[in-house]
Amino acid sequence: MIRRWYCVVVVAMIWILLFGWAAGLRWNTQLLPQQRLTWNASDFHVVMGAGVEDGSALRVGAIGDDGNALQAIPLEHLHAEDFSLLRYRFEGFPRTLELSLVFRSADAPDDVQDVTLPWPGDGWRSVDLHGIAAWRGDIIEFGFHEYATPQIAPPSTAFQPFRFDKAELWSSSWRGGLAAMYTSWFGETPWALMSISALGAVRQVAQAPSLTPLLAIGAIFSLLAAALILRWSRPRLLRNGAIMALALWALLDLRWLVDFSAKHELTEAVYAGKPWSEREHLVPDQDTALAAEQVRNWLATQPPVRRILVDSDSTYTLLRLIYLLLPLDVAPMQQTLGQAPNVRLPGDAMFLMYASSQWHYDAERGVLVSGAQGYAVEPVFESGDIHVYRPRGAKP
Repeated sequence: MIRRWYCVVVVAMIWILLFGWAAGLRWNTQLLPQQRLTWNASDFHVVMGAGVEDGSALRVGAIGDDGNALQAIPLEHLHAEDFSLLRYRFEGFPRTLELSLVFRSADAPDDVQDVTLPWPGDGWRSVDLHGIAAWRGDIIEFGFHEYATPQIAPPSTAFQPFRFDKAELWSSSWRGGLAAMYTSWFGETPWALMSISALGAVRQVAQAPSLTPLLAIGAIFSLLAAALILRWSRPRLLRNGAIMALALWALLDLRWLVDFSAKHELTEAVYAGKPWSEREHLVPDQDTALAAEQVRNWLATQPPVRRILVDSDSTYTLLRLIYLLLPLDVAPMQQTLGQAPNVRLPGDAMFLMYASSQWHYDAERGVLVSGAQGYAVEPVFESGDIHVYRPRGAKP
């Protein structure tokens, strides 16, 4: 009986030390936080969007004209090094929105930091702020920023009212470190634009070591400790090892299924119960899709175009625009002209600039310019951020 108790204590110590190492904790780290700062949501100011106080909470009922909501609070004499853990609690937070931590430091008051946080859901979430390089010095303001999940949720339908309850900052502790690691492992994340098997993109915060190798290491050491203390025979060790391997496999698979289900709920929140005629317009980049449609409709009224060279500040927007304009002969402008800066373009080519600041049109000289490169063109179509140019002298 005494051997069994020794075994339980040793195995518990193995897992505690392993989790502590994974969370970046030391043996002399405090068990509970020695410093805590707590704010009710009603202490925050609504900077973007609209919200009303609901007791000590804040009910956010609308976003701003730019599709963002922001709540912030000014701070005095808050040393970032003293508070390494952020805790926050929301209720009814829609799956189609993403949450970010926003803050400014006294060293760079004009430089606003915006760092993505794990989806809050309902209840408390904890994140370790050690991974944020800018979380240094004196913090003079911090808050929360909500917006449509990029490249996933259509901005026009993403927002739904939610309730912001509380926020806390803690000093380093075992309780806070393990809570942050739990959020990292089991917090919900939206789809990643990599593959259907991707469990989520790497974040600046709440990114603990992978759970799979950690469980494997813990299982191996636990089995060895139990075998030595309880004097297991080789057949019993192999049998218990197989049982533990199956149990860990089932646990990891269950975690993956839960995360997959949460991702699917986001998809259902956007598309479920809607006819196809409505779904096809519910794309995450509705502005880009509208721009592509405008360009396509205009080109339908023009003589055939041999090639369209496209540029945009965002690589994602550039690639999406090229895809949406297929089967037209479309190519990235920078890659095409960068490889042959003195290339002579055919007269029936087009330059399409969409939300692009790298290239600008010099109206006095009639030249499309980027650094030392320049092309004699004339504008032929404009609409918002869309600018289309044709080589000068080309026949319309």
